[in-house]
Amino acid sequence: MKKLLAIAIAAGLVAPMAVMADTTLYGKLKVSIGSDDNGKDAVTTVKSHKSRLGIKGTNELDVAGMSATYQVEFDLGKYLDNSGHEFGTGKDSSLGARNAWLGLKGNFGEVRVGRHDTPYDLATGVLDFMNLGGHNGLDDDTRATNAIAYMKGFGPLGFAAAYVPDEKAGSNNDIISSLVNYSSNGIYAGWGYQKVKGADPSNKLGLGYTFPAGHKTSLTYEKSSKGAKNTVVNGRYKFGKAYVQAEISKTKDVDGSLKVFEAGYGLAKSTQVWVSFGKNDKDNLDQSHTRLGVTSGF
Repeated sequence: MKKLLAIAIAAGLVAPMAVMADTTLYGKLKVSIGSDDNGKDAVTTVKSHKSRLGIKGTNELDVAGMSATYQVEFDLGKYLDNSGHEFGTGKDSSLGARNAWLGLKGNFGEVRVGRHDTPYDLATGVLDFMNLGGHNGLDDDTRATNAIAYMKGFGPLGFAAAYVPDEKAGSNNDIISSLVNYSSNGIYAGWGYQKVKGADPSNKLGLGYTFPAGHKTSLTYEKSSKGAKNTVVNGRYKFGKAYVQAEISKTKDVDGSLKVFEAGYGLAKSTQVWVSFGKNDKDNLDQSHTRLGVTSGF
């Protein structure tokens, strides 16, 4: 109860800020009920899929053409499922367990410091439109707790790079991450590169197209630092307020694949109901799921 009260107080504190012209209070609730089967036993589940609450905004500075930018976001998982993401406890569950950073923006681009998705993660994130979230066939996606990131747009082209220092005495696992992308007239292309010192680099390339009617298709290929070569293909077809979409991911030299099918219907601009069916038989696994979910945002 005290933790619920803490969230209520936090929401109350940020609400007055939300009326400011350059500050936005936003959130998304994505919840499902269903069944998870590991090939031997099936359990009924209630799951949250990246539900979050956050604030973001811009403060104009007295220096011409420059502004301070910020974002703070936290996970609502514990209040919607049994994930263990309690507010204020655990290394991945406190206020700002998602992105939480402060930035400086000007004609030079934008510098952000704090907890942030790595450019490698962002390079193909826009191509992941399944409600369950996460291109599960891909590796090495990282939200770094101490990123120093730079980003700059050049018309339809974008560039971003980040340095993540290890900060541990006697250890040196610094991360360098970058992306280059292109977005115009429904076409998206993104390349991501990430190198952890002392390990092999990861590379991935994503290509996608959004049709004028709202249909989507994409292909993502990744060679991870672990040597795995992963391919993910997905697509969405819309008809009126309804849609069907599917995704399949495959790892080279590994038997089986991960397949997900989903159908949904829009109840409003920001709210949809959906049903998802999935099967994972990679590397002799026998996992499957069936879920009925609702997504609503503001």
